[in-house]
Amino acid sequence: MTSMASFTDEKDSLQPAVCMYGPANVRNLEPGKKMKWCTCGLSKTQPWCDGAHKGTGFKSLKWIVPSKPQSLYSICLCKHTKDPPFCDATHTNLPDTIEQLKKVCPIKDDHQTKCPKLCTKCGWVPDF
Repeated sequence: MTSMASFTDEKDSLQPAVCMYGPANVRNLEPGKKMKWCTCGLSKTQPWCDGAHKGTGFKSLKWIVPSKPQSLYSICLCKHTKDPPFCDATHTNLPDTIEQLKKVCPIKDDHQTKCPKLCTKCGWVPDF
């Protein structure tokens, strides 16, 4: 399992794609079940990983559904939470930050050729 500290360290150097500025409200997950949370933002099965991160430097976060059952889990979709995989409302102030990252990205003029899937410096994705 990935520790929170190593996840945060990795996230500080890689910028994920923001697939949505808000959480996925997921119902009735089986306690004890092993899940893989998407950290890159590219998965087509959000909030869970489908392997789309391959070649980007990201890896999924392995997570075990807590043993205390609950009917609703608020799972982060912006990928910038400090409490993965749970939403911590970081997304509320994120849009301006992401736009600024894209404006100052050192390879923004070469995104089309250098970033076929994802620019991990700013989170830019072609045709997202």
